[in-house]
Amino acid sequence: MINWIIGGFIILWLFVSRIINKRKVPEYPLGLPRGSVRALTTILVVSFPFYFLFEGKPIPGLIINAIFILVAFYFEARKSPKEKMDKIISEIKMTGELEHIETDKQIYPLYLPKYSVRISLFTILILILVINYFGPNVAFSYTNTILDIVIIIVLYIIGTFFRTIKNRREEKKIKQKIKNLKNYQHLSDVEIIEQLMKNETKKWKLTGKGIFSILMFTAIAISLIMYQISFDIPIYTFSLRESLLLLVNVYYGFRD
Repeated sequence: MINWIIGGFIILWLFVSRIINKRKVPEYPLGLPRGSVRALTTILVVSFPFYFLFEGKPIPGLIINAIFILVAFYFEARKSPKEKMDKIISEIKMTGELEHIETDKQIYPLYLPKYSVRISLFTILILILVINYFGPNVAFSYTNTILDIVIIIVLYIIGTFFRTIKNRREEKKIKQKIKNLKNYQHLSDVEIIEQLMKNETKKWKLTGKGIFSILMFTAIAISLIMYQISFDIPIYTFSLRESLLLLVNVYYGFRD
């Protein structure tokens, strides 16, 4: 129940920030800061073991795997959109150094300060370990076979594969747009970015990404609910709730 309470507060905060305070971020899906849906999904999954602790039940191995994957995602070093843009401009202009680019203050996931999600995840994990140590001391079951691990890796690679294709297509389009600029070799990085930013992302692309994020979040939320109410439908090697939870690997592989 704690994870749903936390998730409810986050959704309410997003609603207030996005709708009431009109803090729309137009260049990202749903008008939310980059990574907000992933942050909400991660916090929801990572805090889910509280349910098993209070019920005195062992935590399923697939839940533990999902937590490892999501936490690893948030604590890995990732390039920001600005750094990716710098790389493309550097390749086009063939210069040794990039000029300093002034950007507006970045809005971080969930409209929270930088590193808030990572600190929250770390805090939740510590609380789970402390509560379990001084409380029910339930088992963190880990019964996954090699096949289970291979499937998890394959699903993540599938998501990464589609993301790579998407990124390469976007980079080619950006490079072509830069080459089409008049005297682009003599323009500063700031001037190039300013002209590129005039071409807003097509709304249908943002809508598609938004729908995809909502579908993935819904599937994962349904999976957690099925775990909580002990309802499931067998599907070959994995059951329905396990299959829905495994979609998180494709989602995070694709969304970077």
